[in-house]
Amino acid sequence: MNCRSRLLCLAAGLLGCVQFAYGDWRERFIDPEDGKLDASEWLATRTGFLPVPIIITEPAVGYGGGVALAFFHGQFRGTDVDDGRGGKRRLAPSVSVVAAGGTENGTRFIGGGHLGIWKDDNIRYIGGIGYADVNMDYYGRGGELGKRPVHFDSKAFGLLQELQFRLGDSPFFAGFGYRLVDTRNRFDVSGLLPIPGIPAIDFDSRSAGVSLSLKYDTRDNIFTPNEGLDGQIEVTFNGKAWGGDDDFTRYAAFLKYYRRLSDDWVLGLRGDAKAVDGDAPFYEYPFVEMRGIKVMRYQGEKTLLGEAELRWFFTPRWALVGFGGAARTFSGFASGDSDVIYSKGLGIRYLIARKLGLQAGIDLARGPEDTAIYFQVGSAWMR
Repeated sequence: MNCRSRLLCLAAGLLGCVQFAYGDWRERFIDPEDGKLDASEWLATRTGFLPVPIIITEPAVGYGGGVALAFFHGQFRGTDVDDGRGGKRRLAPSVSVVAAGGTENGTRFIGGGHLGIWKDDNIRYIGGIGYADVNMDYYGRGGELGKRPVHFDSKAFGLLQELQFRLGDSPFFAGFGYRLVDTRNRFDVSGLLPIPGIPAIDFDSRSAGVSLSLKYDTRDNIFTPNEGLDGQIEVTFNGKAWGGDDDFTRYAAFLKYYRRLSDDWVLGLRGDAKAVDGDAPFYEYPFVEMRGIKVMRYQGEKTLLGEAELRWFFTPRWALVGFGGAARTFSGFASGDSDVIYSKGLGIRYLIARKLGLQAGIDLARGPEDTAIYFQVGSAWMR
């Protein structure tokens, strides 16, 4: 075989490899139903994973980034099973996630978790473990420190284990869990008077407890719901008996309602209430969790929150999002109660995995003090 023949054979072989790779790529990442980019087939394989770049714009810790890998287990492929009420419910896959990242103010984190959907979604498991070195500001209960927050550094190890069991064929789940947070904290209180709830400049604190929960879930999918109701009440008993330093109780309840108003419009409503009773460390007090508001900016013995979100699908894949909400904290003393706190914003979504109902996109949110960008994979209300 002369040189020219060899070059022709090599070129033909390379062209065949390119065509095979292109065909394989199209099979994995192009939806045959509409010809659009879609990750469902890739995630449906047992080796399928979703690399998610983490772009952090959280005002509490500054700009930063990282990476997460989400592994989807099992051949889900949009499987439906009887819901026990004459209808169908879509089975979600089990998902494992590992992530690491950091921000410009020195905050660092690494961890992993697993969401297990077992026995045709009759048993759900949530587990996680991680470590973080967090640099933030402490504003006191109800934001009482105002413009003079106390800067702190907290090195924290966390562990979470939770199981939920479906009650018969109903949409109710009963569950229990264990949670541990072990911290080493350093507060910069130079020039300030002693602050209630902070015993020293440097101190260690460990909270640990067991939880009991009751959940109701009729969502059409767990990632970005378009229909259904998701509600839960939970009480967590923390104390020395479970490995912690302090005895206190946490209460939490939420309700999220999704309604498809038409083929193009989806409405979401969210209500959230939390409370703590007893001798809790500063990081265990509930805080307002809404887009546009710093983490731990508004804490209290009790928090109440309401939020609405409206999605408009201007194509079957793309949607615009508008959202807004209000919240308040209560602490049993005048300076510990916040004013009503408002947040609002706009966003955009793309249906990245049709068989999962998974949407991804970007939100721009404005709160009382800050404007922030959030990169979303799944619902902004996932928990």
